Amino acid sequence: MEERRLELEPAVTICGYELIPIAWTVGRPVMRGHALYMAMCREALGVVVREDASLRVLMADGRALTTAQLMAEQPSLRDAVSAL
Repeated sequence: MEERRLELEPAVTICGYELIPIAWTVGRPVMRGHALYMAMCREALGVVVREDASLRVLMADGRALTTAQLMAEQPSLRDAVSAL
């Protein structure tokens, strides 16, 4: 059974812009004999850019969204984005 979680990552500051990555964490348990392994990977969805008092969302597929549009597309991020 594959588990997927969408999360905001810790912010980094580059050239005065605060960048907050948005990423999927995908994990899948793998049984090999009597051993259980966990295979995990991270997949970028986009980044929230904070410049002064405004927020912009840039998606990995090239779209630019508002925070309201991001919350509508990804309801699981509503609380985290609202707290920014």
